[in-house]
Amino acid sequence: MNLSELIVGLVAVLGLVTILLGSAWWRRRRRLSRLVAAAAEVEAAVSGGRLPQSTGEALLQHLEGLRRACPGGGME
Repeated sequence: MNLSELIVGLVAVLGLVTILLGSAWWRRRRRLSRLVAAAAEVEAAVSGGRLPQSTGEALLQHLEGLRRACPGGGME
């Protein structure tokens, strides 16, 4: 095995690791943004009278729990 093969192998491994970590980060960001959008929709439904206040509060609490359960979700 010469040096060029070793470098190609290392670049391939580093590329794969970067792709895996990047896709996990992207999924986490997408989930958090969906939770924020869902909370905004629930708040709009409650203020618009389409959803009872008590049901809206319960949904918002549940969405908040889901957001906090996501890695990095409790920091925003």
